[in-house]
Amino acid sequence: MLKKTVISLAVFSALGYPGWAQDRGGGDDSSPSGQGQQTQQPSQRPERQRPMFLSGKVILDDGRKPDRPVRVALVCQGTVMKQEYTSSNGTFSLELNRGGGQDSQQPIDASISGSTYGNQGGGFSAGLGGNLSLGQGNPGQGRSQNLSSCELQAELAGYQSDILTLGPRRALDNPDVGVIVLHAIDGRQGGTVSLKTLAAPKDAKKAWEKAGKELTKKKPNFSKATKELEKAVEIYEEFAAAWYLLGEMRAIQDDRSGAAEAFKLAIAADADYSKPRVSLALIALEEERWEDAAQLADDALEISPNVVKAHYFKAVANSSLGKVEVAEASAVRVQESNEVQFYPLVHYVLGWVMSQKGEFEAAVVHFRHFLELQPEARLSERLRQQLSDWEQQGLIQESGS
Repeated sequence: MLKKTVISLAVFSALGYPGWAQDRGGGDDSSPSGQGQQTQQPSQRPERQRPMFLSGKVILDDGRKPDRPVRVALVCQGTVMKQEYTSSNGTFSLELNRGGGQDSQQPIDASISGSTYGNQGGGFSAGLGGNLSLGQGNPGQGRSQNLSSCELQAELAGYQSDILTLGPRRALDNPDVGVIVLHAIDGRQGGTVSLKTLAAPKDAKKAWEKAGKELTKKKPNFSKATKELEKAVEIYEEFAAAWYLLGEMRAIQDDRSGAAEAFKLAIAADADYSKPRVSLALIALEEERWEDAAQLADDALEISPNVVKAHYFKAVANSSLGKVEVAEASAVRVQESNEVQFYPLVHYVLGWVMSQKGEFEAAVVHFRHFLELQPEARLSERLRQQLSDWEQQGLIQESGS
Protein backbone atom coordinates (compact mmCIF):
# COMPACT_ATOMS: atom_id res chain seq x y z
CA MET A 1 0.00 0.00 0.00
CA LEU A 2 1.31 3.39 -0.92
CA LYS A 3 1.96 5.52 2.12
CA LYS A 4 0.54 8.98 2.25
CA THR A 5 2.85 11.60 0.79
CA VAL A 6 3.45 14.58 3.04
CA ILE A 7 5.25 17.80 2.22
CA SER A 8 6.71 19.62 5.21
CA LEU A 9 7.07 23.35 4.55
CA ALA A 10 8.65 25.80 7.00
CA VAL A 11 6.97 29.20 6.98
CA PHE A 12 9.21 32.26 7.27
CA SER A 13 6.54 34.96 7.36
CA ALA A 14 3.51 35.98 9.37
CA LEU A 15 0.63 37.56 7.51
CA GLY A 16 2.65 37.74 4.33
CA TYR A 17 5.55 39.78 5.74
CA PRO A 18 8.77 37.74 5.45
CA GLY A 19 11.70 38.22 7.78
CA TRP A 20 14.51 39.23 5.45
CA ALA A 21 17.98 37.75 5.73
CA GLN A 22 21.25 39.49 4.96
CA ASP A 23 23.87 38.20 2.54
CA ARG A 24 27.45 38.15 3.76
CA GLY A 25 28.92 36.16 0.88
CA GLY A 26 32.25 37.15 -0.63
CA GLY A 27 33.85 36.76 -4.04
CA ASP A 28 35.88 33.80 -5.34
CA ASP A 29 39.61 33.68 -4.59
CA SER A 30 41.67 32.92 -7.70
CA SER A 31 45.38 32.04 -7.63
CA PRO A 32 47.86 33.40 -10.23
CA SER A 33 48.26 31.21 -13.28
CA GLY A 34 52.05 31.62 -13.45
CA GLN A 35 54.28 29.26 -11.45
CA GLY A 36 57.15 30.37 -9.23
CA GLN A 37 56.08 33.97 -9.35
CA GLN A 38 55.51 36.16 -6.34
CA THR A 39 53.43 38.74 -8.15
CA GLN A 40 51.02 40.27 -5.69
CA GLN A 41 47.49 40.37 -6.98
CA PRO A 42 45.38 43.39 -6.08
CA SER A 43 42.72 42.57 -3.51
CA GLN A 44 39.32 42.05 -5.01
CA ARG A 45 36.57 44.21 -3.60
CA PRO A 46 33.05 42.79 -3.54
CA GLU A 47 31.00 44.11 -6.41
CA ARG A 48 28.35 46.49 -5.16
CA GLN A 49 24.97 45.63 -6.53
CA ARG A 50 23.02 48.07 -8.61
CA PRO A 51 19.61 48.69 -7.02
CA MET A 52 16.72 47.04 -8.87
CA PHE A 53 13.26 48.55 -8.77
CA LEU A 54 9.72 47.89 -9.95
CA SER A 55 7.67 51.05 -10.32
CA GLY A 56 4.30 51.96 -11.73
CA LYS A 57 0.95 53.53 -10.99
CA VAL A 58 -2.43 52.47 -9.61
CA ILE A 59 -5.65 53.97 -10.97
CA LEU A 60 -9.36 53.23 -10.65
CA ASP A 61 -11.24 51.84 -13.63
CA ASP A 62 -12.88 55.23 -14.20
CA GLY A 63 -9.46 56.87 -14.62
CA ARG A 64 -9.36 58.55 -11.21
CA LYS A 65 -6.50 58.09 -8.79
CA PRO A 66 -7.43 56.38 -5.49
CA ASP A 67 -8.43 58.74 -2.70
CA ARG A 68 -6.33 56.86 -0.15
CA PRO A 69 -3.09 54.83 -0.07
CA VAL A 70 -3.22 51.51 -1.91
CA ARG A 71 -1.12 48.53 -0.91
CA VAL A 72 0.92 47.14 -3.82
CA ALA A 73 2.40 43.69 -3.27
CA LEU A 74 4.94 41.54 -5.08
CA VAL A 75 3.47 38.05 -4.73
CA CYS A 76 5.59 34.99 -5.50
CA GLN A 77 4.07 31.49 -5.19
CA GLY A 78 1.24 32.87 -3.08
CA THR A 79 3.44 34.72 -0.58
CA VAL A 80 3.95 38.48 -0.33
CA MET A 81 7.68 39.08 -0.75
CA LYS A 82 7.65 42.89 -0.94
CA GLN A 83 5.02 45.55 -0.37
CA GLU A 84 4.75 49.30 -0.57
CA TYR A 85 1.92 51.80 -0.42
CA THR A 86 1.15 54.24 -3.21
CA SER A 87 2.01 57.89 -2.84
CA SER A 88 -0.56 60.68 -3.02
CA ASN A 89 -0.48 60.62 -6.84
CA GLY A 90 -1.01 56.86 -7.03
CA THR A 91 2.57 55.89 -7.93
CA PHE A 92 4.60 53.15 -6.27
CA SER A 93 8.19 51.86 -6.26
CA LEU A 94 9.52 48.59 -4.82
CA GLU A 95 13.25 47.90 -4.44
CA LEU A 96 13.89 44.23 -5.16
CA ASN A 97 17.33 43.61 -3.71
CA ARG A 98 16.99 45.48 -0.46
CA GLY A 99 15.94 43.46 2.56
CA GLY A 100 15.13 44.63 6.05
CA GLY A 101 18.55 46.09 6.85
CA GLN A 102 20.16 49.13 5.27
CA ASP A 103 23.02 47.09 3.82
CA SER A 104 21.10 43.97 2.89
CA GLN A 105 21.61 43.10 -0.75
CA GLN A 106 19.81 39.76 -1.00
CA PRO A 107 17.73 39.33 -4.12
CA ILE A 108 14.44 37.52 -4.19
CA ASP A 109 14.60 33.86 -5.14
CA ALA A 110 11.20 32.33 -5.87
CA SER A 111 11.88 28.90 -4.44
CA ILE A 112 10.13 26.85 -1.80
CA SER A 113 12.27 26.29 1.26
CA GLY A 114 12.60 23.51 3.78
CA SER A 115 10.63 20.85 1.89
CA THR A 116 10.92 17.22 3.01
CA TYR A 117 8.91 14.10 2.59
CA GLY A 118 7.35 12.25 5.47
CA ASN A 119 4.86 9.48 6.14
CA GLN A 120 2.36 11.14 8.41
CA GLY A 121 -1.25 11.97 7.61
CA GLY A 122 -2.31 15.03 5.72
CA GLY A 123 -1.15 17.09 2.82
CA PHE A 124 1.12 19.52 4.70
CA SER A 125 2.62 18.76 8.08
CA ALA A 126 4.26 22.09 8.91
CA GLY A 127 2.30 25.08 7.79
CA LEU A 128 1.33 27.02 4.75
CA GLY A 129 2.73 25.99 1.38
CA GLY A 130 4.12 28.63 -0.92
CA ASN A 131 6.67 30.24 1.36
CA LEU A 132 9.77 31.64 -0.25
CA SER A 133 13.39 32.02 0.67
CA LEU A 134 15.93 34.61 -0.31
CA GLY A 135 18.65 33.91 -2.85
CA GLN A 136 21.57 31.64 -2.05
CA GLY A 137 24.46 33.50 -3.61
CA ASN A 138 23.91 32.63 -7.25
CA PRO A 139 26.43 33.88 -9.80
CA GLY A 140 25.55 37.32 -11.07
CA GLN A 141 23.48 37.93 -7.98
CA GLY A 142 21.88 41.35 -8.07
CA ARG A 143 22.44 41.90 -11.78
CA SER A 144 19.40 39.83 -12.72
CA GLN A 145 16.51 38.14 -10.96
CA ASN A 146 14.01 35.60 -12.23
CA LEU A 147 10.52 36.77 -11.28
CA SER A 148 8.70 34.41 -13.63
CA SER A 149 6.65 33.00 -10.74
CA CYS A 150 5.79 36.45 -9.37
CA GLU A 151 3.05 39.01 -9.96
CA LEU A 152 2.20 42.51 -8.83
CA GLN A 153 -1.25 43.26 -7.46
CA ALA A 154 -2.91 46.12 -5.63
CA GLU A 155 -5.26 45.83 -2.67
CA LEU A 156 -8.08 48.23 -1.88
CA ALA A 157 -11.33 47.31 -0.18
CA GLY A 158 -14.22 47.20 -2.62
CA TYR A 159 -12.03 46.75 -5.69
CA GLN A 160 -10.61 43.87 -7.74
CA SER A 161 -7.03 44.35 -8.91
CA ASP A 162 -5.55 43.69 -12.32
CA ILE A 163 -2.56 41.36 -12.16
CA LEU A 164 0.79 42.30 -13.69
CA THR A 165 2.82 39.19 -14.48
CA LEU A 166 6.59 39.49 -14.36
CA GLY A 167 9.58 37.68 -15.80
CA PRO A 168 13.38 37.83 -15.64
CA ARG A 169 14.59 41.29 -14.65
CA ARG A 170 18.00 42.90 -15.12
CA ALA A 171 19.45 45.84 -13.25
CA LEU A 172 19.42 48.06 -16.34
CA ASP A 173 15.83 47.24 -17.33
CA ASN A 174 13.27 50.05 -17.29
CA PRO A 175 11.72 49.74 -13.80
CA ASP A 176 8.32 51.00 -15.01
CA VAL A 177 5.98 48.01 -15.22
CA GLY A 178 2.94 50.09 -16.19
CA VAL A 179 -0.47 50.67 -14.64
CA ILE A 180 -2.43 48.49 -12.24
CA VAL A 181 -6.17 49.10 -12.64
CA LEU A 182 -8.59 48.59 -9.76
CA HIS A 183 -12.11 47.57 -10.79
CA ALA A 184 -15.06 48.38 -8.54
CA ILE A 185 -16.89 45.30 -7.27
CA ASP A 186 -20.67 45.56 -7.31
CA GLY A 187 -22.64 44.78 -4.20
CA ARG A 188 -21.85 44.93 -0.50
CA GLN A 189 -18.35 43.86 0.45
CA GLY A 190 -19.54 41.59 3.23
CA GLY A 191 -16.93 41.63 5.95
CA THR A 192 -13.99 43.03 4.00
CA VAL A 193 -14.65 46.58 5.25
CA SER A 194 -15.50 47.48 8.83
CA LEU A 195 -18.46 49.86 9.07
CA LYS A 196 -17.28 50.86 12.55
CA THR A 197 -14.77 53.17 10.85
CA LEU A 198 -17.60 55.59 10.01
CA ALA A 199 -18.37 56.06 13.71
CA ALA A 200 -14.78 56.72 14.79
CA PRO A 201 -14.22 60.07 16.56
CA LYS A 202 -12.25 62.75 14.74
CA ASP A 203 -9.06 62.32 16.80
CA ALA A 204 -9.08 58.54 16.30
CA LYS A 205 -9.52 58.93 12.55
CA LYS A 206 -6.72 61.50 12.49
CA ALA A 207 -4.31 59.08 14.16
CA TRP A 208 -5.41 56.32 11.79
CA GLU A 209 -4.85 58.57 8.79
CA LYS A 210 -1.41 59.55 10.10
CA ALA A 211 -0.50 55.87 10.22
CA GLY A 212 -1.72 55.43 6.65
CA LYS A 213 0.29 58.45 5.51
CA GLU A 214 3.41 57.03 7.16
CA LEU A 215 2.92 53.80 5.24
CA THR A 216 2.89 55.66 1.93
CA LYS A 217 6.49 56.74 2.41
CA LYS A 218 9.23 55.04 0.44
CA LYS A 219 10.82 53.94 3.72
CA PRO A 220 7.94 53.84 6.21
CA ASN A 221 8.62 53.93 9.91
CA PHE A 222 6.55 50.97 11.11
CA SER A 223 7.18 51.83 14.74
CA LYS A 224 5.77 55.32 14.20
CA ALA A 225 2.72 53.92 12.36
CA THR A 226 2.21 51.45 15.21
CA LYS A 227 2.17 54.24 17.79
CA GLU A 228 -0.44 56.19 15.79
CA LEU A 229 -2.64 53.12 15.52
CA GLU A 230 -2.29 52.41 19.22
CA LYS A 231 -3.41 55.99 19.83
CA ALA A 232 -6.41 55.47 17.51
CA VAL A 233 -7.65 52.36 19.33
CA GLU A 234 -7.02 53.96 22.72
CA ILE A 235 -9.38 56.78 21.73
CA TYR A 236 -11.92 54.47 20.10
CA GLU A 237 -11.81 50.86 21.29
CA GLU A 238 -14.26 49.70 18.60
CA PHE A 239 -12.02 50.91 15.78
CA ALA A 240 -11.82 47.48 14.12
CA ALA A 241 -9.97 48.66 11.01
CA ALA A 242 -7.29 50.29 13.18
CA TRP A 243 -6.95 47.12 15.28
CA TYR A 244 -6.56 45.11 12.07
CA LEU A 245 -3.87 47.40 10.64
CA LEU A 246 -2.16 47.44 14.03
CA GLY A 247 -2.02 43.65 13.81
CA GLU A 248 -0.33 43.90 10.42
CA MET A 249 2.21 46.39 11.77
CA ARG A 250 3.04 44.14 14.70
CA ALA A 251 3.41 41.19 12.35
CA ILE A 252 5.87 43.15 10.21
CA GLN A 253 7.91 43.74 13.37
CA ASP A 254 7.89 40.01 14.23
CA ASP A 255 5.50 40.44 17.16
CA ARG A 256 3.25 37.48 16.39
CA SER A 257 1.54 37.38 19.79
CA GLY A 258 0.88 41.12 19.63
CA ALA A 259 -0.47 40.74 16.11
CA ALA A 260 -2.80 37.95 17.18
CA GLU A 261 -4.06 40.05 20.09
CA ALA A 262 -4.82 42.98 17.77
CA PHE A 263 -6.67 40.76 15.29
CA LYS A 264 -8.77 39.29 18.09
CA LEU A 265 -9.64 42.79 19.32
CA ALA A 266 -10.61 43.73 15.76
CA ILE A 267 -13.05 40.82 15.76
CA ALA A 268 -14.37 41.81 19.20
CA ALA A 269 -14.93 45.35 17.90
CA ASP A 270 -16.71 44.21 14.72
CA ALA A 271 -18.02 40.65 14.57
CA ASP A 272 -18.85 41.07 10.86
CA TYR A 273 -15.25 41.86 9.86
CA SER A 274 -13.66 38.89 8.09
CA LYS A 275 -10.11 40.09 7.39
CA PRO A 276 -8.70 39.64 10.93
CA ARG A 277 -10.05 36.07 10.95
CA VAL A 278 -8.11 35.31 7.76
CA SER A 279 -4.96 36.73 9.32
CA LEU A 280 -5.47 34.66 12.46
CA ALA A 281 -5.92 31.58 10.27
CA LEU A 282 -2.48 32.20 8.77
CA ILE A 283 -0.92 32.51 12.23
CA ALA A 284 -2.57 29.24 13.21
CA LEU A 285 -1.14 27.55 10.11
CA GLU A 286 2.33 28.82 10.93
CA GLU A 287 1.98 27.39 14.43
CA GLU A 288 0.65 24.07 13.07
CA ARG A 289 -2.72 24.48 14.83
CA TRP A 290 -4.63 22.89 11.99
CA GLU A 291 -8.04 22.69 13.71
CA ASP A 292 -7.87 26.36 14.70
CA ALA A 293 -6.78 27.38 11.21
CA ALA A 294 -9.62 25.44 9.61
CA GLN A 295 -12.19 26.93 11.99
CA LEU A 296 -10.94 30.49 11.50
CA ALA A 297 -11.04 30.08 7.72
CA ASP A 298 -14.59 28.73 8.03
CA ASP A 299 -15.61 31.68 10.20
CA ALA A 300 -14.18 34.14 7.68
CA LEU A 301 -16.00 32.42 4.83
CA GLU A 302 -19.29 32.55 6.72
CA ILE A 303 -18.97 36.34 6.57
CA SER A 304 -17.26 36.72 3.18
CA PRO A 305 -17.81 33.55 1.09
CA ASN A 306 -15.66 34.69 -1.83
CA VAL A 307 -12.35 35.40 -0.07
CA VAL A 308 -10.00 33.13 -2.04
CA LYS A 309 -7.21 33.33 0.54
CA ALA A 310 -9.56 31.92 3.18
CA HIS A 311 -10.46 29.01 0.87
CA TYR A 312 -6.74 28.40 0.32
CA PHE A 313 -5.97 28.37 4.05
CA LYS A 314 -8.93 26.03 4.59
CA ALA A 315 -7.57 23.65 1.94
CA VAL A 316 -4.10 23.64 3.52
CA ALA A 317 -5.43 23.15 7.06
CA ASN A 318 -7.77 20.32 6.13
CA SER A 319 -5.19 18.54 4.00
CA SER A 320 -2.91 18.63 7.04
CA LEU A 321 -5.74 17.11 9.06
CA GLY A 322 -6.20 14.38 6.45
CA LYS A 323 -9.73 15.56 5.64
CA VAL A 324 -9.67 14.73 1.97
CA GLU A 325 -13.17 15.79 0.91
CA VAL A 326 -13.10 19.15 2.68
CA ALA A 327 -9.60 19.91 1.41
CA GLU A 328 -10.68 19.05 -2.13
CA ALA A 329 -13.75 21.29 -2.04
CA SER A 330 -11.72 24.25 -0.81
CA ALA A 331 -8.88 23.65 -3.27
CA VAL A 332 -11.35 23.49 -6.16
CA ARG A 333 -12.75 26.89 -5.14
CA VAL A 334 -9.23 28.31 -5.37
CA GLN A 335 -8.56 26.55 -8.67
CA GLU A 336 -11.73 27.98 -10.21
CA SER A 337 -11.07 31.54 -9.00
CA ASN A 338 -9.37 34.34 -10.92
CA GLU A 339 -6.66 34.41 -8.24
CA VAL A 340 -5.42 30.85 -8.70
CA GLN A 341 -2.13 32.12 -10.13
CA PHE A 342 -1.19 33.32 -6.65
CA TYR A 343 -1.56 29.83 -5.18
CA PRO A 344 0.36 27.33 -7.36
CA LEU A 345 0.60 24.91 -4.44
CA VAL A 346 -3.14 24.37 -4.64
CA HIS A 347 -2.33 22.07 -7.56
CA TYR A 348 -0.20 20.01 -5.19
CA VAL A 349 -3.09 19.84 -2.71
CA LEU A 350 -5.38 18.56 -5.46
CA GLY A 351 -2.76 16.01 -6.50
CA TRP A 352 -2.50 14.82 -2.93
CA VAL A 353 -6.29 14.56 -2.71
CA MET A 354 -6.42 12.39 -5.84
CA SER A 355 -3.62 10.17 -4.56
CA GLN A 356 -5.52 9.58 -1.31
CA LYS A 357 -8.49 8.46 -3.39
CA GLY A 358 -6.28 6.06 -5.31
CA GLU A 359 -6.77 8.07 -8.51
CA PHE A 360 -3.11 8.26 -9.39
CA GLU A 361 -3.49 9.24 -13.04
CA ALA A 362 -5.63 12.20 -11.96
CA ALA A 363 -3.10 13.02 -9.25
CA VAL A 364 -0.23 13.10 -11.70
CA VAL A 365 -2.07 15.65 -13.86
CA HIS A 366 -2.21 18.07 -10.93
CA PHE A 367 1.35 17.31 -9.84
CA ARG A 368 2.73 17.87 -13.34
CA HIS A 369 0.78 21.12 -13.58
CA PHE A 370 2.47 22.23 -10.39
CA LEU A 371 5.86 21.23 -11.84
CA GLU A 372 5.14 23.28 -14.97
CA LEU A 373 4.44 26.32 -12.83
CA GLN A 374 7.32 25.78 -10.39
CA PRO A 375 10.00 23.74 -12.18
CA GLU A 376 12.87 25.10 -10.06
CA ALA A 377 11.24 24.98 -6.63
CA ARG A 378 12.99 22.74 -4.12
CA LEU A 379 9.79 20.80 -3.65
CA SER A 380 9.69 20.04 -7.37
CA GLU A 381 12.72 17.73 -7.41
CA ARG A 382 11.26 15.60 -4.63
CA LEU A 383 7.93 15.53 -6.43
CA ARG A 384 9.63 14.33 -9.62
CA GLN A 385 11.18 11.50 -7.60
CA GLN A 386 7.75 10.60 -6.22
CA LEU A 387 6.30 10.41 -9.73
CA SER A 388 9.25 8.28 -10.82
CA ASP A 389 8.56 5.91 -7.93
CA TRP A 390 4.91 5.68 -8.99
CA GLU A 391 5.99 4.85 -12.54
CA GLN A 392 8.23 2.05 -11.27
CA GLN A 393 5.39 0.71 -9.14
CA GLY A 394 3.08 0.74 -12.14
CA LEU A 395 0.67 3.16 -10.50
CA ILE A 396 0.91 5.62 -13.40
CA GLN A 397 2.03 5.50 -17.00
CA GLU A 398 5.55 6.58 -17.77
CA SER A 399 5.82 10.18 -18.92
CA GLY A 400 5.88 10.44 -22.71
CA SER A 401 4.38 6.97 -23.21
